[in-house]
Amino acid sequence: MRILKQLTRKKNAFFRDIKFNLINHRYRNKPERAPFDPSLIRHVLLLRLDDKVGDMVVTTGCARLLADRGFKVSVLTGPTCQKILAGLEFLQKVYLYQPRMSLTQLKAAGFDAVVDFDDVKSYERFKLLSELRLPCVIGFNKEQYKLYDHSINFLDANSHISQRYKQVVKLFGGPDEHYRYYLPGCLKEREKVSELLAKAGETQLCVAINPFTASTDKDFCRHQVEALVERLHNLPYRVSIVMVGRSEKIRQLELDMVLYLTDSNINSAVEVVRHCDLVITPDTSIVHIARAFDKPMVAVYNKRKLKDTGLPGYLIWAPGYENARQIVCEEKNVADMKIEALWPEIKALADRLVAARK
Repeated sequence: MRILKQLTRKKNAFFRDIKFNLINHRYRNKPERAPFDPSLIRHVLLLRLDDKVGDMVVTTGCARLLADRGFKVSVLTGPTCQKILAGLEFLQKVYLYQPRMSLTQLKAAGFDAVVDFDDVKSYERFKLLSELRLPCVIGFNKEQYKLYDHSINFLDANSHISQRYKQVVKLFGGPDEHYRYYLPGCLKEREKVSELLAKAGETQLCVAINPFTASTDKDFCRHQVEALVERLHNLPYRVSIVMVGRSEKIRQLELDMVLYLTDSNINSAVEVVRHCDLVITPDTSIVHIARAFDKPMVAVYNKRKLKDTGLPGYLIWAPGYENARQIVCEEKNVADMKIEALWPEIKALADRLVAARK
């Protein structure tokens, strides 16, 4: 059975490669690219097909600056990101992306351009862009693919991820000096978080700990989280601790003296970060949610390189704001890092925040 599955995967990959090449062959005689003219664009579609929260949070800055320039801006993304965008007034519409979805609604929307932010080169993505048949397809590092009408060459190991999005703002003729993120949040989740925090009673500091990421090599282990909780509660002032993450995984940690929502979702995480005083996380999604609210934060990274580009993630996805402290561990797995490498930064931030209130 295992051999059969492997053969099936190889066969599917083989045929995807053939279909990918056929799409590109179709555009071989396409005329040379003309200079980009933003005056021809009224309505633009931003692609965030992978449904990654961190990418989507950063994208909101680009969407806002384009909207401020008078462009109508819509987004095509997955279900999680669709939730965090609900209520953003500067977006015309947020479309739910599904593999092999009907494109009837998107074609009827009258887009003049689509922006593909990723370096991904796949049959599914190229098929979608081809079948949309929009006047202008904009991408990154796609110079060799004539499907794209404009390719932005940008692959810089030392530039923060927001610099990539600023290239689009500049392309459309806008200023990028005041690039920030926008999260509307959810009133229902906000009320649930307020009720949860009220259970802690009177405290001098509220700390959010997010132990889990989308990659096990970046997760905190139970021992690390338990040690952080113990040390925070031993500080000479009263601290409440709220856990951020999927409820079932938080529950499995079996921690004492922490709060968490039993039915959490991405908007729960947004509201916990909004309400707390200090964030501790190894997850870049939470890092950039925290940046949206300019929250004091200690963020932990390993040195793993990004899958699509091979660039250092700890540089490109760094917090990038003054209130954040970034710790880059030498260990391959964050779970192997000693808590002593993390605690001094946490304690210093916690002490400073409490002292500022006296």
